[in-house]
Amino acid sequence: MQETTIDWTEVIARAPDGVVCADERGRIVYANPAAERLLGRLPGELVGESFPELVALPGGQAHRWDEATVAPERAIGHRKDGTDVPLEVSLVPPGSRAFATAFVRDLSASDRSVTTKLLTAERESFLSMAAHQLRAPIQPVLNSLRTIERALALGKAPPDGTMARALRQTLRLGRLVDAILSDAAAIERGTLEVHVSAFDLAVFTRDVVEDFRLAAPTQRLEYHGPGDGVPVMSDPDRVHQILISLIDNAMKYSGRQRVVTVEVEGTESRVRVRVIDQGIGIPAAEQANVFGKFYRGSNVPSSASGLGVGLYLAQGLAKRLHGSLTVASEVGRGSAFSLVLPRHWPEGPGVAATHRGNHDESRPPH
Repeated sequence: MQETTIDWTEVIARAPDGVVCADERGRIVYANPAAERLLGRLPGELVGESFPELVALPGGQAHRWDEATVAPERAIGHRKDGTDVPLEVSLVPPGSRAFATAFVRDLSASDRSVTTKLLTAERESFLSMAAHQLRAPIQPVLNSLRTIERALALGKAPPDGTMARALRQTLRLGRLVDAILSDAAAIERGTLEVHVSAFDLAVFTRDVVEDFRLAAPTQRLEYHGPGDGVPVMSDPDRVHQILISLIDNAMKYSGRQRVVTVEVEGTESRVRVRVIDQGIGIPAAEQANVFGKFYRGSNVPSSASGLGVGLYLAQGLAKRLHGSLTVASEVGRGSAFSLVLPRHWPEGPGVAATHRGNHDESRPPH
């Protein structure tokens, strides 16, 4: 059998990944052409350079050759022209010649691929959130405008309150468009801005319910609670966003033949809105995850639209309003989502909210 001689010098020189050898101080004594290309050096320029200064490893591992392992680590390589390159580096401890070896791989292409996937996922998340938040308020605006159009075509005045309702719905919709452009990111950064004013939660909620009735006249939607007299100091636009998510979610999973009930109550210190449906319910083991980003229940029909960002956004808004959003549910019997808010805004003026006084454009005219 013929013996094969391998020229390892040639193999290393032609390797597509970088190979670097350094002494106990981290000074480079050898670098193959791939390493030189990765770090933007001419042939021979890396010899004598400090590897730890050229390649930034987490935890300063490049300084501890005696503890180095072959486990790959993410790193940043500093090129001669001042640019950086993402790298994967595996360090091999020094052998009998006291030289440690680093195997260096370029991650630029894979990083671009990962970045593209993340951007695609974020775009889909934003579009789903936008569709979820805008679907409900657009239809009432259209219904109000059609009512006005029909009345004018017959030479009659629109029904009392139609113009005022259309104006209020349009103003809310405009503010909602502004809000969703930045809400999800602001919630995650903890920088969500709120605008606090006094309003009557009972009147406010009844109007939201009526808007949904106009948008979906075949849906069985009921309001239970006082007609007025539930004052609260909070952000009405943010409360409106939460109610849209909860009611829209309840209607989606209940069907038209089952009642969705919206309840309002208040005590001296807090107010509560409950949205109760008779829909598919949420499995007990999954209820802890229901407010997670992209959550969709295992029993949700594949035909149901959405990516699972509505409740995630709603809970983030509730927390920013110093409130809470919770759920009680049973599979096959339905779910009850409870929004609890403090009656009095706990933050001082100018701390984290912009106070608009007592005027609120989203509040219905009297």
